[in-house]
Amino acid sequence: MGTAYRVGHHDREVGGPPSSGWLSFLLLYVVLVAFFAWYASVEIRRYPVGLSAAASIYGSFVFLAALYLAPGFASVREWLKQHVRPAIAPAIFVLPYLLYAAGTKDFRWTALGKLVVLCAVPQGLFAIALVSKPRRINWQDAVALVWLYVPVQFHLTGGIWSMPVNLDFMARLFIVGVGAWAFLIVRGVEDAGYDFGLSWAIVRDAALSLVGYSVIAIPLGFAMRFIGWAPAFRGVPQFIADYVTIFLFVAIAEELFFRGLLQNLLEGSIGSRYGAQAIVSVVFGLSHIQHAPAPNWRYVIMATIAGWFYGMAYRKHRSLMASAGCHAMVDTLWRIFLTLPR
Repeated sequence: MGTAYRVGHHDREVGGPPSSGWLSFLLLYVVLVAFFAWYASVEIRRYPVGLSAAASIYGSFVFLAALYLAPGFASVREWLKQHVRPAIAPAIFVLPYLLYAAGTKDFRWTALGKLVVLCAVPQGLFAIALVSKPRRINWQDAVALVWLYVPVQFHLTGGIWSMPVNLDFMARLFIVGVGAWAFLIVRGVEDAGYDFGLSWAIVRDAALSLVGYSVIAIPLGFAMRFIGWAPAFRGVPQFIADYVTIFLFVAIAEELFFRGLLQNLLEGSIGSRYGAQAIVSVVFGLSHIQHAPAPNWRYVIMATIAGWFYGMAYRKHRSLMASAGCHAMVDTLWRIFLTLPR
């Protein structure tokens, strides 16, 4: 029997996973795996690791990437809802770490324990304590959001994937994957926008938000002495590499949390799209207050304004591709052309 479910603003009937959705997932997965194979071949020259260690680190990344991408395709997400029980999710999510540890000989019980608990709490919470108001923030949502936010904000996931250096991007893939599975698959949040699909409308909205933010942020940033001009452009390939890595490991993580979950559910709670966008923009700004020199109120102001435009990009099409695309471009341009004044 078909199961009705909601994706974006369109209801679809699903009898089995449409082949086109799985093909899109596999195509993007193969492209990313190939891209990061090239990226790893460049970066690994800086670190003396053996073949076994390098293969296990890359294999762990490939596994995490699959867990990260899978909820981003409606047909794959629906299949996971029907066939994967929340009770086994922690076991699935620790497999990449065990693969990493097998080749690097860097196994630690504390690291394994962190990963199990990080995954088990939000997955188990939504499975055991069903939410009463799906379109609003429930107490279960608040607990799960804080549970996933605190480790990232206070760098509690460091030292898990630590060879040849602290591989923070692996921890970010893990956290995003856990959050996406918990909220989208187990809880069933609608309109989060965690869908890896593009359209000209999404690209346009991301570009318009980028322009709107730039018009305000660039003169304001220079006036507050928050930014300075320091171009360090190293060519188009490096620009693309910087953009892709920021998009995947920073922008998607923050946009899923702040826009796809917090702004989305808060909008249902208070009944105001612009009110939710404004509140989450301020919260997003305040999340940057710890940046040196703390308390960094200039950063809070700039990030709050950025949060408004990211929220605007997300809101129109309910797409994190729009908000994360804008977010990643802001961060990439800042990294390459701007810096904090000395």
